[in-house]
Amino acid sequence: MGEAENEAMRGSHPIPVDTVYSAFDSSGASRPLADLCLDLLKQQVSAWPACGAGYKSLESVREREISCSGFSVRVQHNPGRIVSTLAAVGDGTVRELPCFLCPSNLPEGQKAVLYRDEYLILCNPMPVLPSHFTISHIAHERQAIGGRVGAILGLAADFGPSFRLLYNGPKCGASAPAHFHFQAVPSGRMPIEREIQLKKAPKKRVASVAVSLARNIGREVVILEGSDPAAMEEAFHALLGALSKVLPTDGEPMMNLICIREKQTYAILVFPRAKHRPDAFYLEDEGRLAVSPAVVEMGGLIVAPLSRDFERIDAACVEGIFREVSLDAETVEQAVSAMG
Repeated sequence: MGEAENEAMRGSHPIPVDTVYSAFDSSGASRPLADLCLDLLKQQVSAWPACGAGYKSLESVREREISCSGFSVRVQHNPGRIVSTLAAVGDGTVRELPCFLCPSNLPEGQKAVLYRDEYLILCNPMPVLPSHFTISHIAHERQAIGGRVGAILGLAADFGPSFRLLYNGPKCGASAPAHFHFQAVPSGRMPIEREIQLKKAPKKRVASVAVSLARNIGREVVILEGSDPAAMEEAFHALLGALSKVLPTDGEPMMNLICIREKQTYAILVFPRAKHRPDAFYLEDEGRLAVSPAVVEMGGLIVAPLSRDFERIDAACVEGIFREVSLDAETVEQAVSAMG
């Protein structure tokens, strides 16, 4: 047993020793984080049946592109995501179910990269994309981004430009809202990544951080860009505070985040949300649309677990979903204006 594993067992949140496959810390002795995670994925696909089945299912995933008014999306037919898409995430349901991200509740065979003695990087057994990881805190703490912005920036730097770091708010996409977690997926797979380069409208600066809005992409996006992690964290909290002021909200304002690190520059894409799911999600029989927008969907990759939905989703449907679940432009403008 290595020193990192011993430390994990000695801490206030014990981790079963056979859970830790490898560890990444600040000693400089570790291999690159992305390499450790890809090694973990290779092991899990072959040794953990649930993970192997999940990645096998990606081989039959279908995708098609839809051109909308000023932007495009890709729709993915992914039957393996049906459980996650239809998950009940209300407070009562969450309290009744065992937390599947707590170290003591991980299924037999699931292993992790221990990240800086604070997070477990796990292979998602229901992947949307190849190399899909869930990054869960070792403690059972609620999903709330306040105080964790430094962590997502650090993860983006440690993973490097080949991955994007993701965050779903507890009321708009997090499948385990009672347990704090991020996700990591390969870069270049969400249409928003290329579109924001063409659609950015600069609005202001908060210290050294540039604040922009994305225009004509069907939903509202606030873009924070800078090279100083501390300044980025400060600007994000200014936006978080501004959103809290302009929205009547109980707790964290609804939002999804994508964090990018490229050429020493960080970018945080913030998708302020008005609601979790479109009204059509709750219809019965043939009228139901089983699409539950989370961060990947807001990034332009629409996951449709049911074949009938994959076939019938068109540009008007996508534009309607985005209008319904995204916060309106006027309120977002007010929040940006109210930043420090």
